Order: sequence, then structure tokens, then C-alpha cells
Amino acid sequence: MAEPTQDKLYTTTLQTIGAVAKLPVVHVDREAFLRKHFADSPHLEVVLTEGPQAVYTVESLRKKCDALIKNSAAKTSMVSFASGLPGNPAVMIAAGGADLVQYFGFAINLAQQIAYMFGEEDLFDGNELSEAAQIRVIAYLGAMFGAAGASALVANTSKVAGANIGKKVAAQALTKTTWYPLVKKVGAVVGQKITKKTVEKTITKAVPVVGGVVSGGLTYATFRPMGRRLADTLARNLNEEYESELEINPDFAARSKKHEVEVVSTVER
Repeated sequence: MAEPTQDKLYTTTLQTIGAVAKLPVVHVDREAFLRKHFADSPHLEVVLTEGPQAVYTVESLRKKCDALIKNSAAKTSMVSFASGLPGNPAVMIAAGGADLVQYFGFAINLAQQIAYMFGEEDLFDGNELSEAAQIRVIAYLGAMFGAAGASALVANTSKVAGANIGKKVAAQALTKTTWYPLVKKVGAVVGQKITKKTVEKTITKAVPVVGGVVSGGLTYATFRPMGRRLADTLARNLNEEYESELEINPDFAARSKKHEVEVVSTVER
């Protein structure tokens, strides 16, 4: 069987994100979240309007994020995700089943919490994910999975980094932007995680659904490192420690390939 193409994997990612995002329980209300976690702060209003990073150091937010990830991964019940499924059969079919919905639903939920801790804006516009928001989700998931290029994509889509992706996409078709190839590349990596074999290996073994509830301990083991990777990425982003990915010059790549062919031909003779 042929391997899925990058386009196919990217499409799979968009379809899954779109399906999972239809569940209200996936959403995290930014203001409610910040009010809860900074309730005792004398600077709450600044936190709400400008983001926690406007008041507190990156290091202190990173530590607070560790506690958030630990608590969320260890104690968050998946009953709410499961309870939303019976009335949404189309969501399960589109996303590939209840286990996949729960896995990525929880991942997107956790990603929002971490992003808001580092000053990012609301992901959802009401109950909808705009094209720009979908790209942010791809960037977050890519960072959580450790995809190459995800850090650069997070920087490109970050409000804190000074980029306004909404205006960029509105002014220019996404496919015409210079960083669209990176979006597809990271999206394809996420797509690989969504394919049947990856779902079977990752979700069935690490996050089994037992009576509609995901084991807290196993959720902890699976999502804690994912959350940490995203938190590290956003922290580096605030510190302007952007990762640049070196790409091979096409001419050099062609020359190298030609050289390899010549070497093989010589050996065969």
C-alpha cells in the first residue's frame, strides 16, 4: 500500500480538527480560564486585556504552566468528551471514532490552556474555528508531537511575536503566503498521528477508553510530555529564541542525488 502523500495527510489533519472542534467541551473560555488562574493577582485586569506575559516573567509562567499541565493531565476527566459523542455521530465518523475524538479533543483543550497562559488570544470565534485558528491548532499540535518546523510555525502565528495571522490571511490567500509550505509540512506530521496505525499504537496502548472514561494515570503519562513541549516552545517564543530550520538548497540536493546515482552505477559495473 502506497504511503499517504503530504496533501492527503494535511487534509486528514484539517478534517479531524474541524470535526473535533464541533464539540463544545473542547473549547476553553480564555477569560474564565485567566480569571481562575490569576484570581489573586492585583493585576488581573492587565492579565485579561494584555495577557499574563505582560505582567509576569516567562520563567514564572513556565513554572505555573508545569503545575497546570500536571494537574490537567492527571485529574481532567474525559467523561465530558465522551458524553458529547452520542449526539454527534457525524463528528465520530468524520474524525475516525470516539477514541480519536477524545485523544485530539483533550490535546486541543490542553493546548488552549497553555497558549492562554503565555498570552495568546482566543482560539475560537464563538463555536467556530477560522482558517487562521486552524493553523494555530496545527502549530500547537505539531509542537506537542515534536514536529520539525512547529516552533517556527508557532512563531509565525503568534500574537505575542507580533504577527497578526488573521490580517495576513485576509489580505492574501493562505496558499500564497511564504510560510504555507511549513503549514503543510507540520500538518502532514500531525496527519501521520491521525492515521489508523498511529491511532492504534498511540491511543489504544496509551489512552484506552474504558466505559467512556480515559484512565487518569495513562492520560498523565501521555499528555504531560506533550504539554511540556508546547509550553517550552511558547516560552522560547516569548524570549525571542526562534528556531530556524536549515533547508537544503535545491541545486545542491539535485547535484547530490546525481552523484549518488553515479556512485551506484560505478559500483554495479
